[in-house]
Amino acid sequence: MSTIADIPKQLPQARIASDGQPSARSPTFFDSRIQVAATIALYSALPVLFIRAFYIIDPDIWWHIRTGQWILAHAAVPVTDPFSAYGMDKPWVAYSWLFETFIAVVQGRFGLVGIAGYEIAVRLALSVGLFHLVHGLLPRFWRAAALTGVGLFAMTRVIGPRPGMLTILFLILELDILLSVGRRASAKLLWLLPPLFLIWANCHIEFVDGLIVLGLFAAEPLINDMLRYTPKASGGVKDRKIWLALAGSALATLANPYGWNLYSTVYLYMGQARVFELIDELRAMTFREPQHFAALFLLIGAGMAMGWRRDVKPLWLLLMLLASLMTFRMVREIWFVTVISLCVIADGWTFQAAAVRVPDRDMRRQGLVAVWVLAIIIASCQRYGLSNLLLEVQVAGSFPEGASVLLNSITFPGHY
Repeated sequence: MSTIADIPKQLPQARIASDGQPSARSPTFFDSRIQVAATIALYSALPVLFIRAFYIIDPDIWWHIRTGQWILAHAAVPVTDPFSAYGMDKPWVAYSWLFETFIAVVQGRFGLVGIAGYEIAVRLALSVGLFHLVHGLLPRFWRAAALTGVGLFAMTRVIGPRPGMLTILFLILELDILLSVGRRASAKLLWLLPPLFLIWANCHIEFVDGLIVLGLFAAEPLINDMLRYTPKASGGVKDRKIWLALAGSALATLANPYGWNLYSTVYLYMGQARVFELIDELRAMTFREPQHFAALFLLIGAGMAMGWRRDVKPLWLLLMLLASLMTFRMVREIWFVTVISLCVIADGWTFQAAAVRVPDRDMRRQGLVAVWVLAIIIASCQRYGLSNLLLEVQVAGSFPEGASVLLNSITFPGHY
């Protein structure tokens, strides 16, 4: 006869499938509806927060638009600065030319609402992409949603209508591809990387960060051998295929109007130490914003997660070191340490014998979420009166728009 003390030993903590892994427990009808509502809220939060205020305060967007207008007018990319007497004879690489052309077309077709629409779309894509990345590593829905929410909050201060937002999105996609390849032991997704880098290199100079991350993933077996680290989980794809993907991605970055000269901008920026003291977003974190503390706590949590699991994976350690150096040097890179920390925390959290839920693949459920998110965004635009008229009033009150219009109507010698 069993005693009371034996009862906990007899209760299974998880249903074990035939392959020895914890099986996925299907959510109840009520749980499923709650998860759908939470997903809708998670995806809608960043877009609605922007729509609620709908302001354009980023001064960089205007020279991006002007550069795009110049490219469209001349059907070529600039090689010297066409907008100032100082830079008119000096070489200039418009490394964001594809974004600038796109945003100029959007602004010309839809006005300032087009700029707002771009930011709304990228905010939504960041929310979806980050949750998909974290949920792929951490099947438990509520933990993945909570981590994603904290991560999105930490990045809110650096999100704006600029090409850097695409770098955040592309790095999330890159990590999702690489980690999915490792889980599935299939290299098919690796061939998405060269096209991704082709677009990335023509939109923003920080595609170099993505190449470094891809290089670390490719060199992971070598690093493990050097440090005598034996991964707990077996599998993965052959090293040769990852190195081929790296080579293909590096070659794809050369498919730009400037060719090899695109990399000269990276070298130029590396030698400009003075700008880190003059430009606010290039300064170190001041910890006067709650987002700075959120990123710091995520980094600390990532370190604690590795220690708690007793599995200090060299790849994650190197990525955390790289992200920390960049973030604590430039507050603009706070997104980098946030994304890497989320991956480290989520990776391996479900090794315990507990019932887990695999990431949702129900197309009907995903379609329902998409419809509701779109409806909420449209309703928010109508509720808060997002329009060109109100945006023009806001811009006129924040920037010297009248002076810019006057100067634009005057043709100066040697200038467009």
